[in-house]
Amino acid sequence: MQFLPLLDADAAVQARVRLLRNQPDVRKYMYTAHVISEAEHQAWLDSLRGNARQSVFVVIADEQPIGIVSLNAINATQKTADWAFYLDPQVQGKGFGSLVEFWLLDHAFDGAGLEKLNCEVLQSNTAVISMHEKFGFVIEGIRRQNILKDGKRLDVVMLGITQDEWKAKRPSLEPLIRRLQSKRPS
Repeated sequence: MQFLPLLDADAAVQARVRLLRNQPDVRKYMYTAHVISEAEHQAWLDSLRGNARQSVFVVIADEQPIGIVSLNAINATQKTADWAFYLDPQVQGKGFGSLVEFWLLDHAFDGAGLEKLNCEVLQSNTAVISMHEKFGFVIEGIRRQNILKDGKRLDVVMLGITQDEWKAKRPSLEPLIRRLQSKRPS
């Protein structure tokens, strides 16, 4: 698996990212559920250029883009950021989420020099909440009825992990990651 900066990807890969994001099984767990137009997607790509507060990567497996992982709201002074990801529904449940999360945590705390990482997950997305907890994230709170989606108010679970917590948790996850990596070509 590879992680390619989105802005370094060619136009075909960038277009595929929009198609992945627009899949119904991806949109149902996003804050905004509308279909992203080409113009809206291009405006988002343009907003990333020179933006030190966002870092977006395309997840590549078997030479195909299968998702996105990003650091958002990067605060260089506080050494904090939020993160998010999505994967093609066809690859979900096959260990790719764990590989992405492991890579992102290493990247955030080693490569990006962060000391605290946060994320928000719709409360209905219990599989992702459980995965984050498996990787050492702690539930820090619930934003009750925080998102209006499809005419309903939804709760959002806030999770966080510190650099020290990741360093303590990482060794116990290495065997799992090695097993998952051995099943996939590099």
